[in-house]
Amino acid sequence: MVKRFFFILGFILLVLSTTIKAQTWETLATGTSYILFDISFAPGQNDVGFAGGMQYTYDAEGVVIKTTDGGDTWSQVLGGTNQDGIEAVCFLSPDTGFVAGWNNYFAKTTNGGTTWNTMTIGSDNWVFKDIEFWDSDNGVVVSNTNTTGFVIYVTSDGGDTWTTASGIDQNIQDVAYASADTLYAVGGDEKISKSTDGGNTWSEIYSGIFTYYLFGVDFVGDFGVVGGEDGKRMSTTDGGATWSTSSTGYENLYGVNVFNSDSAYIGGTDENIYKTTDSGSNWEWEDNGSGTSHLYKIKFTENNTGFTCGSQGLIKRKEPALTIGFSSDVEEVCAGSSVNFYDDSFGATSWDWTFEGGTPATSSEQNPTVVYNTVGVYDVSLEISDGNNTLSLTKPYYITVVVMPAQPDTPEGDQTLCQGEDTDYMTNAVDDASSYTWEVLPAEAGNIAGTTTTATFTSASDWSGDYTIKVSANNVCGNSTWSDELECTLNIAPEEFNLSEGGSYCEGGDGVEITLDGSETGVDYYLYFSGDEVSGPIAGTGDEISFGFFTEAGYYSSEGTNGNCTTFMIGDAVISIESLPATAATPEGPEEICSEETSDYTIEEVEGALSYVWTLSPAEAGTISGDGLTGTVSWSAEYEGEAEVAAHGENDCGTGGSEGALVVMVYTQPAPIIAGDNLVCQLAEGEYSVDYSEYSTYEWTVDEGEITSGQGTNEITVYWTAEQGSTTYVNLIESKIENCEGTAETFEVTIDECVGINNNTTSSILVYPNPVNKFISINLKSIRGSNFELRMYNLLGEIALSAGINNTNSESTTKFDVSNLPQGIYFLMIKSDGNLIDTQKVLITR
Repeated sequence: MVKRFFFILGFILLVLSTTIKAQTWETLATGTSYILFDISFAPGQNDVGFAGGMQYTYDAEGVVIKTTDGGDTWSQVLGGTNQDGIEAVCFLSPDTGFVAGWNNYFAKTTNGGTTWNTMTIGSDNWVFKDIEFWDSDNGVVVSNTNTTGFVIYVTSDGGDTWTTASGIDQNIQDVAYASADTLYAVGGDEKISKSTDGGNTWSEIYSGIFTYYLFGVDFVGDFGVVGGEDGKRMSTTDGGATWSTSSTGYENLYGVNVFNSDSAYIGGTDENIYKTTDSGSNWEWEDNGSGTSHLYKIKFTENNTGFTCGSQGLIKRKEPALTIGFSSDVEEVCAGSSVNFYDDSFGATSWDWTFEGGTPATSSEQNPTVVYNTVGVYDVSLEISDGNNTLSLTKPYYITVVVMPAQPDTPEGDQTLCQGEDTDYMTNAVDDASSYTWEVLPAEAGNIAGTTTTATFTSASDWSGDYTIKVSANNVCGNSTWSDELECTLNIAPEEFNLSEGGSYCEGGDGVEITLDGSETGVDYYLYFSGDEVSGPIAGTGDEISFGFFTEAGYYSSEGTNGNCTTFMIGDAVISIESLPATAATPEGPEEICSEETSDYTIEEVEGALSYVWTLSPAEAGTISGDGLTGTVSWSAEYEGEAEVAAHGENDCGTGGSEGALVVMVYTQPAPIIAGDNLVCQLAEGEYSVDYSEYSTYEWTVDEGEITSGQGTNEITVYWTAEQGSTTYVNLIESKIENCEGTAETFEVTIDECVGINNNTTSSILVYPNPVNKFISINLKSIRGSNFELRMYNLLGEIALSAGINNTNSESTTKFDVSNLPQGIYFLMIKSDGNLIDTQKVLITR
């Protein structure tokens, strides 16, 4: 429903009869037998109202009827065989309103129902269930769609455009405003939803344990009432946080109206209406109808006349109780003048007025006219009756009678002003004066404003000379004689010029010059900093003037004076001091690089920096670019070693410092090439190497041989045990850092059939017996050297025997037990101090 505006008629001082007859619900003649689902009286209306409905409860022929006499008579304004059923009616004024119902029918009238214009709202609508407006702009519409369930449409421009609300998840039957922002919706599944943003978004605040339908809802502030299936009555006094529930046990309660914060009505099937006067704690059976109709809505008009509508064309009306109130066309009059009084009561049939100090002193007219001849303040009383009940109302000190006020005193205030200045002028208070009128002459001197004993004078900025101020006192009798004039003078003020904006300078510099873009001869100019004079007087020349250079940071202002008036110049000069940028942090980024083309380095923002300078050293490491928080290095493909990346903030004052450079280790991509002996004798050693890098590690592998020295370096020695005439291989992986390695091309080695590989009979080392089956003797025969290493290999290149021999440069023989070795051919190798001394073939037999 449209927001209710409750009319306060007055305050009752004395109730002469405490027994007020109970108001009853009377059945009105509507001229239709259709089911009337909704009724609407616009805000402020007691006479013009509309009701709408249809022939049956489901998708039937529709009708809209109208009253212009408060329900006494009704006439049809919409209907017919092609008219869709109506379920919702809402009027914003006697002329403007909306009706809606089945088969996507939604229409608006702006001439009180004479003509109707259909409107399109959203899409896929099947039947509209309710229309509610808070004011002339903001409203909501409930629709049951064909495929997507129930939706709520929202408007904020009086229904010209509509948007779809979110959060609706129930079969909505009724919606009510509690405030401009807060709304409640009820319907199927015993659910209650709430919106706190004018209906645009909704959330569920209550869900019952049964699947009852809830049919009606209404709120005033935090007090709300809900009606539902099987006589279910729900009430809340805290905006829906908690609910109290009662039930009549058998009815369906559709119509709900919350009258005020205490009282509410609810009604439905069997034509029953219930009322509460304690916010829902208790309910009384107020009206027991014929039982043949269902009630669907209960609403009240501006003067608290109640209406309910229902099936079989039923409309019932409840007249308001006797109420009292009165008003007048004026409350202050000049002695000898008249006052018109108006009865604002409702339901009265007789009136008894009493007018203190008035003529006549009493009256029985409904709207009398009274003359007041004597100065004073007087009460007015009214007593009304409807034949059974009597009410009385007194308004103390209601009418004030005055005479023409006396002449005010000469105004007081500044008598010498400068162009453009404001000042207040004052006078004494005069008896019976309700306001004061001020005047300045000539009018070109400025403007004076005020209706009390004080007025504000705003002087002209382009006029000078003598002027006067005067004042008169006023009331309903007229204006008093003007006061004597206060004579004043308005002096010429210096012209305004623009002060330069100032600027910034680098710390340690000369400062910033402050200038004025113009000046007048005969005017002295001063410059101020923090209220202190820092330059002046400087005589005006008619041209731009300079106050000099200043180094103190802050705001500077200027004024000019001609001896009589002082004028502040326009604007402030602001000086700021800039420093070198703060020290830049060490950059962050990759600290190890392997043949990358580019890499990025970053720093955090440096205070005072307008741009950034990036450096890379040594220069042969590559180039660096960037003037922001990121520097990009393009690395040289030939450089290997440490490099340093640094950044500095830069501004107009120069380049700031740096906490330090980031040390980056730059590696070239390994590309090893193996060089060495590619033709060796069986059981002989070969030397193999790659170019040396101080940053590399080396991992060598060989086939059918043993690396006897140099593993992990760029040079190795291999003892080859492969068969004569075979080909074997040397492999290498050179690594610098993770993911920075290179694999050499496999190096092929051929095992040659070398002469003299059999036991050397000329050797100074004797090995016997050979063949041998248990012990073998090794005689070194005074070979130089103190430490010897003996190794015996089988044909698979596996070490079968390994031992050390300590020789003291004298003939020495050492025995070794070979009885546990399988029979076969073995190769004996003897080294001294890492050097190969001899190789011999040994045959073990059993």
